[in-house]
Amino acid sequence: MRRLLAAILVLIGLGLLAYPIAREWYFDYRQQQLLTAWAKCQATAAPSAAQEVSLAQEVVQAFASAPAYRPDPALEKYIQENIEGILVIDNIGLKIPVLIEDTKENLNISVAHVVDTAGPGEVGNYVIAGHRMRTYGRHFNRLHELSNGDHIEFIGPDNTYLYQVFEVLVVKPEETWVLEPSAEEKLLTLVTCDYSQKPSMRLVVRGRLAL
Repeated sequence: MRRLLAAILVLIGLGLLAYPIAREWYFDYRQQQLLTAWAKCQATAAPSAAQEVSLAQEVVQAFASAPAYRPDPALEKYIQENIEGILVIDNIGLKIPVLIEDTKENLNISVAHVVDTAGPGEVGNYVIAGHRMRTYGRHFNRLHELSNGDHIEFIGPDNTYLYQVFEVLVVKPEETWVLEPSAEEKLLTLVTCDYSQKPSMRLVVRGRLAL
């Protein structure tokens, strides 16, 4: 009886240890699945558009290691309605889908457009939020490595926008001025948590449209 109880406790312990890894793997899989399916959708939506075909090829090659893509009408519909584009930051090796609304579920999967802020390439302030994951390289985990002059690329279904970083700062959670729109400039703001300080602050990277 004692051996059985000990075995059960060991299994429970192993399950608790494995849960964070399994959860992380699941959301990574969802993210890669979304990227691949989104690229497929873009490639088939306008096959005569050379830019979108090129984009699709680039994304599929970048995530060739992802599980094989199988057409899924429900997934493709979700992607068309929920993915805004792809955020690319070469300096930190990041290529990640930007989801349309910063809901809890979306932020678990990827990064997301903060509601009521400008869109990509628009005058105002295009704000993207993401978790500062503990695992190296996941989501905005390496955002602190960016500095003034670095480039951030947003690839949308119709256009690609290149932003140049002009400010990296840490602010308090209540300092929402970083989300405010500009009346003249086309800004991009990336926001995540900064766990290096207690209580937790916000790490903010700001860029201007360069191209």
